[in-house]
Amino acid sequence: MLLSSLSILMGAILVPSDYLWVYSTHIILTCLYLICSKRLIVLFLTLLSLIFVINSEFLPTSPLPLQTGYLVWVDFEKRLLIYEKNEQSKNHSLPEGLVSIVYVSNTGQRKTIDNFFLTVCDDSISYSARLHSVQRGEITSILLPDKQGPWWLKQLYIKKHAAQLNIRFLNEGLHGIGENHFSLRDQLFNKLDEVFGSFHSWRFSKALLLGQDDLWSERDTWIIRTLGLAHLFVVSGLHTGFMFAIGCLLSKAVWQLLPNKIILSGLTRWQCDVFVIMPLLFMYAYITNWGEPVVRASIMLSVYLCARMLAIKASPYGIITLALWLVLLANPRAVLSPGLWLSFSMVYLLIGYCQTSTKLPRLFMVQIMLSTASMVLILGWQEAISSASILVNVVLIPFAAFLWFPIALLSCAEALLIGSAYSYQLLDAVLYYIIMSVEWTAFQIPLLFFESFTSSLPRWIMLLLIGYWVFQSPLKRGVFSAIGIWCVLFLPMLVGTSSADVMLMNRSNKLIISDRSKILIDESWAGADFSRLMFGSYLDVDRQHAYMLAPHDIKDLTAQSLLDHDIKWIMLKREVPLQTTTMLEALNVDWLVIPNGESLAFHFQNNHVLLRHSSCIYSFFLLKSDTCKRVEKLESVLNYLQT
Repeated sequence: MLLSSLSILMGAILVPSDYLWVYSTHIILTCLYLICSKRLIVLFLTLLSLIFVINSEFLPTSPLPLQTGYLVWVDFEKRLLIYEKNEQSKNHSLPEGLVSIVYVSNTGQRKTIDNFFLTVCDDSISYSARLHSVQRGEITSILLPDKQGPWWLKQLYIKKHAAQLNIRFLNEGLHGIGENHFSLRDQLFNKLDEVFGSFHSWRFSKALLLGQDDLWSERDTWIIRTLGLAHLFVVSGLHTGFMFAIGCLLSKAVWQLLPNKIILSGLTRWQCDVFVIMPLLFMYAYITNWGEPVVRASIMLSVYLCARMLAIKASPYGIITLALWLVLLANPRAVLSPGLWLSFSMVYLLIGYCQTSTKLPRLFMVQIMLSTASMVLILGWQEAISSASILVNVVLIPFAAFLWFPIALLSCAEALLIGSAYSYQLLDAVLYYIIMSVEWTAFQIPLLFFESFTSSLPRWIMLLLIGYWVFQSPLKRGVFSAIGIWCVLFLPMLVGTSSADVMLMNRSNKLIISDRSKILIDESWAGADFSRLMFGSYLDVDRQHAYMLAPHDIKDLTAQSLLDHDIKWIMLKREVPLQTTTMLEALNVDWLVIPNGESLAFHFQNNHVLLRHSSCIYSFFLLKSDTCKRVEKLESVLNYLQT
């Protein structure tokens, strides 16, 4: 019933602009068919989808009234970006949507904050600025959303941001830019950090409960990604499921305590579930800053609860499809978000695999199926995974569901109400041994390296095998599908991995570039000759002199030398002072750090360049580090130059 509505929502984003006539023809034929067949409810939903699509995608938008060099005022507390109208911008109305800002903090960290509202400076805002210590800054660069552009511009498009502004703050003696605002959520996080900050395991518990991994080191991130546990430590549908289970227990307790007079008035148990569980789900979504996976899962479960309350007979697939329609109705651009398809694909597979039985052996096979399916779906985003990943998930997911998550949640309530941490102290004693075991597994158990496919055919074959596996459930012949998928995924471990065509390495704090047979460039050979540090010629791209290694002494890297050689990318062997990064940003020069002992591999396949940084194991579920984002950007630039 919803397929026609979904096709309109998805087609508005996925159909290229040159083929919009095909899209419009499809809408006309669909509406005519629904009218002739008198399917009025479906016709209403289809027209409703069309109205939302037109409002979201096809109405004219106002141009951005800002340019590079404009002075703005940033109110971090109210999330306002304030600017003064001048001769060029006075005729422009405020654009729809939000903007994100990028700035360098006092500690030299590059930070990005989303969801700022644009507003024009007036007398009341000027008074508010003086009252709330609004920060003054200058716009140094502007990025505009682009659906067909690289990932960082596509993300702006998906988020419906009008622009991303790089701002250099002009206030001297600033302390904690953007950290002096305290919403209710921020106060909650700060209170919990104050109470539990001394516990060794809190960094993982905070990520499990709230999706906040700001206390993690790079080592922690690598361990979690390698073991395939990322879905446990970012807010996702799994955590919403935990909250749903807690809500069901709470609803049951409320139902038992309700007076008989209220029960006899006509209140049903299903209505009680709706009144108790749904607010709990959306309260958790607020605490986790409205994370997309949590919102999606909350919508799915809310649709299920409402359908049960209204006694609507609907299949699980129909309920999930309705939830998908509601998500796309609110934001059609979410169709470009891989996380959307990963979430709904896992739910569809879970429903298809668990309809016949929920016994313990069946649940074990469900974990194997979901882990295998996730490997296929994230193929290309993660380079390697531990061979013990499935076993670790089978052990830790029940532990997190039945002990870690609920006890940590009770500990947070204890900390917020009476300021103590007695219950968490007991949990921390258990988590100490759990974390030790996890770390040992990550470093001692061999890794399985994924094959990289330049053709989409193997991926389609693996997706068909997954479908066959679910379709054959509960027959055991589906296991052969799993074996076939594993053989394809981990083919390099059976036949040997291919070496990189060009390798950039940091050996003993010295950058070296080599091919499969010999060393091509050693930074110690260059001396004062910057031309000997250029390596673009080995990448077979245009603008070969735009890529270079950093000189042995970073002080030799001057603005004049970068301008003389027209450098666009520079490889660094360590983090450099803030003064150097500021200079590179001012000259629009990108950089990538290759720390001591790390490497960057260049693989040439079918006129494309594939990059693999040894410290980056891409994961779909965690935010990528700055280094990994820069690797993606460099790969995008190299492939763009070749096409």
